[in-house]
Amino acid sequence: MKRMKKSFVIFLSISMSLLLLLVGCGNNDSSSSSGDKSVTIKFSWWTNPTRTKQTKEAIKLFEKKYPNIHVTMEYTSWDSYWQKLSTEAAGGGAPDVMQMDGSRLNEYASKNQLMDLSKTKVDTSGLDKNTVALGKLNGKLYALTTALNAQIFIYNPEILKNAGVDFPTGNYTWDDLAKLCETIYKKTGVYGMPDEMEQTAFLDYFARTKNENLYSSDGKSLGMSKKTLTEWFQYWLDLQEKGGVPTAQESAAYNHNDHPSSPFVKAKTAFAWLFLGTGGEFEQDLGKPIIRGLLPEWGNDNKPYPLHPAMYWAMSSKTQHADAAAKLINFLENDPKVSQLFQNDRGIPANTANMKKNAETTKDATVKKQDDIMEKIEKVATPVKLDPPGAGSMGDTLKNISQQVQNKRLTPSKAADEFMQQANQALSQG
Repeated sequence: MKRMKKSFVIFLSISMSLLLLLVGCGNNDSSSSSGDKSVTIKFSWWTNPTRTKQTKEAIKLFEKKYPNIHVTMEYTSWDSYWQKLSTEAAGGGAPDVMQMDGSRLNEYASKNQLMDLSKTKVDTSGLDKNTVALGKLNGKLYALTTALNAQIFIYNPEILKNAGVDFPTGNYTWDDLAKLCETIYKKTGVYGMPDEMEQTAFLDYFARTKNENLYSSDGKSLGMSKKTLTEWFQYWLDLQEKGGVPTAQESAAYNHNDHPSSPFVKAKTAFAWLFLGTGGEFEQDLGKPIIRGLLPEWGNDNKPYPLHPAMYWAMSSKTQHADAAAKLINFLENDPKVSQLFQNDRGIPANTANMKKNAETTKDATVKKQDDIMEKIEKVATPVKLDPPGAGSMGDTLKNISQQVQNKRLTPSKAADEFMQQANQALSQG
C-alpha cells in the first residue's frame, strides 16, 4: 500500500511538472504571436567608404527603433556586388533587402527574384507618383528609387586657371570638349579627363545627343547605329593620342569604381565624369573646391539629357520576413534622420519632404551646389527608361572592347562590329 502511495505521489509530481512545462510553452507561443519575436534579415548594398559609414549609422538607428529586428549587413564594390547577388538569387538566397540598379532591375524582376512591393507594407505616400513609377514594370512595383540622379562633369578650377581656359557655361559640342581637354594638356601637362570609353551610361548619352538610344524600344537589340558607335570609339582614341585623356597603360591601372584612386583625385586630370551624388566624395578626396558642369550638347532641341533613378531598394521574392523587410525599406526611404545622414550621396532624395528639409537645414555647402545643378538639369532633361533584361552584361562587354581599342588591337570600326554582335546576342536572349 505504501509502495502504491509512493508511486502515486511520483506520478502526480511528474504530471504537475509536465503541466507547468506546457503552460510555459503556451506563454512563449503567446509572446511570439504578439509580434515581439526577434527576426534577422539580411541587407546588402554596393558601396564606397562614405556610403559604408552612412549606411551603417542608418542601420543602427533602425535597430534602435525596431529592437526585435536584427540586420545582417553585406557590402562590397560594384563588380563584386553583382557577382555575389547573381549567385545568391539563383540559389534562392538573395538578401531580404537589397540595393538595386536600373541596369539590373528588369533582369531580376523578369526572373521572379523580386517582390511586388505593392503587396507589402512598403510606404510610398511621401513620393511623387512619377517617382514611384520609376520602379514599376508591367504594372508591378518591384523597387523604390532612393533618389534622382544625373550625369555631370566636375572640374578642378585651379587647373583650368593654370591652362588659361574656362569651362563652357552655354551649350557646347563634343568637339569643343575635345579641344578643351587637348589645350589643358598642352598648357599644363595635365590630362583633360579620365578615359570614359567603357561607360555605358555615357555612351547612351552620346547616342541621345545624336537622336539615338543605347537600346531599341523593345529592348531586344541596340538602338544605336554602327556609325554612332564607331564615332564613340574614335572620339576617345583621338583624345588618347592627343593627350586629352591618359595613355592606355595608365587607364588600365585605374579601376573606375575605386574613387580614391581616380586620376581626378590625384590632380592628374582637370575633369571627371560621374553621377551627381558622388561629387561630394570626389571633392573631399581631392581636398579642394570643385565646380559642377553639364555635359556636351545639353541644350540640344531633342532634350538628350537623361534624368536617372539613382538606385533602388528592393525586396527578395523569397524573403521569409516581408514585414520586417518592409520596415527597413520604409526607414531607409522615408525617415528624416536617415535622409539627413545620406544627404545627396545617392542623389537628390526621392522623398519630397526630406529633400526640402535637407535643403533648409543643412550646413553642407555641397548639398546646395548639388541641388542647384539638379535644378538646371531638370529643366532640360527627360526621364530614362529602365534597361532591358540582358543589359547587365553591357558594362563588361564595353569595358573589354574598349581596352582593345585603347591598346589598338581593334580599330573603332571593328570594335563597333564586335560590340554590336555581342550586345545584340545578349539582349535578344534577355
